[in-house]
Amino acid sequence: MPTVRLFVYGSLKRGGRHHSELAGARFLGDATTAPGYSLVQLGTYVALVPKGAGTVVGELFELESARLSALDDFEGPEYERVSLEVLLGAISTKALAYAKRSR
Repeated sequence: MPTVRLFVYGSLKRGGRHHSELAGARFLGDATTAPGYSLVQLGTYVALVPKGAGTVVGELFELESARLSALDDFEGPEYERVSLEVLLGAISTKALAYAKRSR
């Protein structure tokens, strides 16, 4: 089955209150976005936004691509799935992440 890499930065991280949504996903390591992202408060959660020259620290997972639909539903209408560049140690790789939906 095809897999994707998913960068998480909030409640989906290991130890986070919604990490169970990633049950069965393989932890690849701590990761950081390429420059150009920051976090903003969105209600009781934080949201990734393309803004400024900052970076966001999070975790990288590999999961079956068939699980993305359920994660889309979980994240809800305030978030959209985006592709971004992340650093896993010294290795640069593409990953998906959930970011604040641009209006």
